[in-house]
Amino acid sequence: MIWKKPGDLKYTELCMYIDANIPKLAEEGKYPDVENTIYNYLWLLVKALAIKKRMFQKFEDYDGYAFYSASRLFFAIRKNYQNQGKIIKGKKIRPIKSSLNYTKALLYPMKVEYQRKEYNEIISEEFTSKKFDAFNYKEQLKSLAAASQDSAALTVEYIRDTVISCPKIIDEILASSPFAPDSLDYKKLKISLLLNCVYSLKTKNQLTYDLNTIFLWKLPKSMASYVKVLIKEFYTKLKNDLLDCYEVPDDRILERLIANPEGDFVDYED
Repeated sequence: MIWKKPGDLKYTELCMYIDANIPKLAEEGKYPDVENTIYNYLWLLVKALAIKKRMFQKFEDYDGYAFYSASRLFFAIRKNYQNQGKIIKGKKIRPIKSSLNYTKALLYPMKVEYQRKEYNEIISEEFTSKKFDAFNYKEQLKSLAAASQDSAALTVEYIRDTVISCPKIIDEILASSPFAPDSLDYKKLKISLLLNCVYSLKTKNQLTYDLNTIFLWKLPKSMASYVKVLIKEFYTKLKNDLLDCYEVPDDRILERLIANPEGDFVDYED
């Protein structure tokens, strides 16, 4: 993955390469180097156009938006080529002649889609964190301690298996990334996520993505925001898996636990 446009190339030249090699996208995997280059060029193009138009208030959004949009454009261009001339939903599919114009036309619709996706992920992460934090409340821990010895031992075994499976969980998260599992960038991202996880536990004693420092293992500094997004997804998945190891109280009880952090919970409705 090239994170910065080569100095000897113009953005128009990147688009010319994409347009000239679209036919090689028709059969997935036949020209892997061309596929990777086209995706990379789309990523560079989208990020540059978005920054030029000042589409986001936070600079950290540009990388995530570029990854999302490059993937969407890549598969849309491939599908368009495969369906050229066909009548789909009463409309004849015409070829995309200019990847630059096509990208410009979709910049803002893709921004809406990206922000909606980010919003849903934030809601999911916040909901999981709420359940996870409430679960660690002292009264819940007391009830676990009072559980039968066999049940407690089995729970510990489940937790151990979940922690051991962290690399597998990261693989599930990275499955939606544009990097192939055997690529060097994939390895760098995976190691970066694990390093941040260890750092979080050592410094914060908890799984939190709100860190002063984001560790990037042999990745450019511009990748920090994207790695932070992956960390959030990883922690959300890991917390959900850990919660599955226990019998978690329902949402009504969780809300009361959070609302009464210092008092004993009494269910007056029962």
